[in-house]
Amino acid sequence: MSDSCRSAATRRCLTARMTATQPDKAHLFRSLHTRAEPLALANAWDVASARVIEAAGAPAIATTSAGVAWSLGSPDGDALVRERALELISRIASAVAVPVTADIEGGYGQDAADVAETVTGVLSAGAVGVNIEDGTRPPGRARDAAGHRPAGR
Repeated sequence: MSDSCRSAATRRCLTARMTATQPDKAHLFRSLHTRAEPLALANAWDVASARVIEAAGAPAIATTSAGVAWSLGSPDGDALVRERALELISRIASAVAVPVTADIEGGYGQDAADVAETVTGVLSAGAVGVNIEDGTRPPGRARDAAGHRPAGR
C-alpha cells in the first residue's frame, strides 16, 4: 500500500470516527447479525488490539472479558471491578470507528439490578452490545481457561 493510500485510509477512518454516532454504530452492528452468515468477531483487550482489529478490516469488535481483566492485572472470572471494566470499554469504543460489543462476564453484579446498571454503563461507555456469561459459578470465583480454580499463592 502506498503512503498516499495509507494517508487517505487514515483520513477516512478519522472522519468516520468523528461522524459515526452510537445509534449509527448500533444499527450497523444489528445489520451484521443475519441468518445467512454467522457473525465472527475478533476480541480486543485494549485500545491497541482494537485498532489492529479495525485496521484489519473487521466490521465490529468484541471485547474479551479474560483479556480485559488480565490486561488490567486481575484474574478472569468476575474478579475485576465494574468501574475498571467500563473505563477500558470506554477507551476502546472511543478509539475505533466500528461498533464495539462488550463481554461483561456475569454482569459485574449480584442481582438483576446490578447487571442492568452494568449494561447501562456499557452503553454510556460507547459500546452497542453486550454478552453475559451464562455459567452457574458464583460471582468472584475465578477460573482458568480449562474451568479449574487457580492455585493459591
